Amino acid sequence: MFKRLTIFFLSLFIIAQYAESQNYPKDYFRSPLDIPIYLSGTFGELRSNHFHAGIDIKTQGKQGKKIYAIADGYVSRIKVSTSGYGKAIYITHPNGFVSVYGHLQKFSPEIQKYIIALQYKNESFQVESFPDKEKFKVKKGDVIAISGNTGGSMGPHLHFEIREAASQYPINPLLFQSIKIKDYTRPLIKGLAIYPTDETSTVNGKNDTVYIPVEGWGIKHRLKNNPQIKVSGNISFGLRSYDMMNEIFNKNGVYSVELKIDSVKSFGLKMNQLSFSTTRYINSLIDYGFYIENSLRYIRTCIDTNNRLFVYDEVINNVIYAFNDSLSHEIEFTVKDAYDNVSKLKFNLQSVDNVVENKNLIQEGKHLLFSKEYELDYGDVFLSFPANTFYRSLNFMFDTINSESDNSLVYIVHNNKVAVQKYFTIKIKPPLTFNCPEDKLYIAYSPDNEEYFYMGNKYNDDVIIAKSRSLGYYTIKADTVKPIINAININKSKKLDNQLSIKMTIEDKETGIKSYNAYLNGNWILMEYDAKNNLLTYNFDDKLKKGKNTFKLVVEDLLLNKSVFQEELLF
Repeated sequence: MFKRLTIFFLSLFIIAQYAESQNYPKDYFRSPLDIPIYLSGTFGELRSNHFHAGIDIKTQGKQGKKIYAIADGYVSRIKVSTSGYGKAIYITHPNGFVSVYGHLQKFSPEIQKYIIALQYKNESFQVESFPDKEKFKVKKGDVIAISGNTGGSMGPHLHFEIREAASQYPINPLLFQSIKIKDYTRPLIKGLAIYPTDETSTVNGKNDTVYIPVEGWGIKHRLKNNPQIKVSGNISFGLRSYDMMNEIFNKNGVYSVELKIDSVKSFGLKMNQLSFSTTRYINSLIDYGFYIENSLRYIRTCIDTNNRLFVYDEVINNVIYAFNDSLSHEIEFTVKDAYDNVSKLKFNLQSVDNVVENKNLIQEGKHLLFSKEYELDYGDVFLSFPANTFYRSLNFMFDTINSESDNSLVYIVHNNKVAVQKYFTIKIKPPLTFNCPEDKLYIAYSPDNEEYFYMGNKYNDDVIIAKSRSLGYYTIKADTVKPIINAININKSKKLDNQLSIKMTIEDKETGIKSYNAYLNGNWILMEYDAKNNLLTYNFDDKLKKGKNTFKLVVEDLLLNKSVFQEELLF
């Protein structure tokens, strides 16, 4: 086992060193925008369940900025989605890289025409296309799109990536030095965590994690109130920090973190290159339980055995240090941004004798080894966990409580402070107390037994089945309520001559919207869907005829409850 782990961590180190040693072309690319560049998000920034795979470039608080091809190439992929990058273009360049432009408002006229034709052909707003390399060739500086706020964007900006074409690994765009940013501001270090890594290790006499605020501005940071720290046994660390840039107030992600113990580098992390296949392992990198409770992310120096990330550039002894010599030890963290602005945190801690006895503690729950698969039968609930579902082994807990509002029991599947890497299967036998068809029942999940979310409604052998990557509260709920449709700017007593579009809102408060389809005079029409605002928009085109038109909108939720809106339109 030790040999396998050594080989695994060595392979991660080799991959990281390969990314570090790459000589990326400098000044080959141009900026995708012709305005001063300020970032609202950096490469490798810690996000929910993933690392940020690009940089977010501010567009001066508005949509409508011209987006330029950063080099010669051809459009290799176009995607329109209600989530994620929204409207996005991918350009393949002859030097082996792909540039990605996301959250676009619209494409260049030629591409826009092509995509609208595809949407009508598929009768779907969401489409994806991989055009032939000869279809949309571009030159460096060509306008390829207009900036927007589509998909999962929460404000106008351009999401921009550079990927390695062969592997599709995202590369930090700032390594290419083609995007000029004014940044002389150092990162800020805001918190230190000290973790006992087993039952007999302590921090200040207790077998509990200690979180200490950090103060400072400039290169030197310090622990608030200069506390004395006494440790014994096996200890690891965590650090909370963020980067600042000139003239803006965004708290962005840092580029690198380094830890030295007694002047020896024990841990290093650099955001040079990522992989989409491993991005969810961010939940192993961070102090996940603290994040769930406080919405703040600590980077942990201890590396879980089931952690496949290759953002590390050096790791010694899994960054668990044995403090058992009764000496003082110097700890130094160094944090950098992509422009080599540096901040440091240096402090001493005292190693003391172990004060916790190695007791034979009675462990509650069922012990699950992270490397094995398990099938757990709790009567009305069945759980199936593939191997490597968890980042480390755990004592798994399960309980049942009564629901305060529904006919089903609530099943507590461990707790939501433990992160899950792989999808597991949950099967629940529904109670007989629901007075509705079985196809209206679904499994619902809540992290805290308050607001519940749809997880699945596959029905087989008298059980409902769902896939999930979240621990917490599960129950059976029913959805027999139709989606809600509201017309924003349709007035049947008025003509549409002074309008350019029809706007509708659609909403489903139970399971969520599955599909919508709009028709004009019996023919399908394209309505753009801004899911985050529940907004549908039909921009007038040649499908709208002079005189009377019949407009119809059909909306279904995930359990196929259907609503229909129909109105006569005068144009």
